[in-house]
Amino acid sequence: MLNDLEFIRYSRQLMLPGFGEAAQLKLKQTRVLLIGCGGLGNAASQYLVSSGIGQLTLVDGDKVELSNLQRQVLFRDSDRGFNKAKMAARQLKQLNPHVKITTVEQHFSANNANELLANTDWVLDCTDNFQSRKLINQLCQQHQISLISAAAIAQQGQLMLWPFAQSRSPCYQCLFPELTDQSGNCSNLGVLAPLLGIIGAMQAMLLIQQIIQPDNQAKFWHFEGMGFRLIGYDMSTTTCQCQSVKTA
Repeated sequence: MLNDLEFIRYSRQLMLPGFGEAAQLKLKQTRVLLIGCGGLGNAASQYLVSSGIGQLTLVDGDKVELSNLQRQVLFRDSDRGFNKAKMAARQLKQLNPHVKITTVEQHFSANNANELLANTDWVLDCTDNFQSRKLINQLCQQHQISLISAAAIAQQGQLMLWPFAQSRSPCYQCLFPELTDQSGNCSNLGVLAPLLGIIGAMQAMLLIQQIIQPDNQAKFWHFEGMGFRLIGYDMSTTTCQCQSVKTA
């Protein structure tokens, strides 16, 4: 049940047609694992917490650096040198005390994946490299936990829904079988600051939509920042042939 303070806090959502208390309770009962507390994770986590997600676990082994502050808006100059997950959680707890927020101050890996994935309903991949995305994709697929993955670089962003819990979905490896970290990242190609906020907010919006109205169809969108165009691609005929698929 929602308490009186939650009814007031979420009142603008509760009045939406088709939303109401039932939808808000679904958010409150959902456990989310957010991997990567950089620009995407900063934006996605703020909107998930303010919207009333029930439990949020933040995973990141990096420390805040000066170059992060251009786009990672949860952090302050005084946070430099401290763990990103810890500093993000400190801000988010002030944003909404009704959300249970925990931190894992290390990188997501095959060594800690089983424990982390055992206590989550959804995974948000907010990392910034292909190696991490492929590992997260593989392990979410094996554990049959649905995944929302995103990327942003230069002036372009991508948003992907992989509903592994609902269906035998295609996956990130199917879409990008040849990409490696040598293809480029923010460190060598740069990124426009608001782009991270736009794509991260889209991750949060997509997750809320999926919690309230689940879909069993994989989805992929490409966003052109300077042209302000969002292009969706039909993946209804794509099937996964990757070795990471868990067999019955």
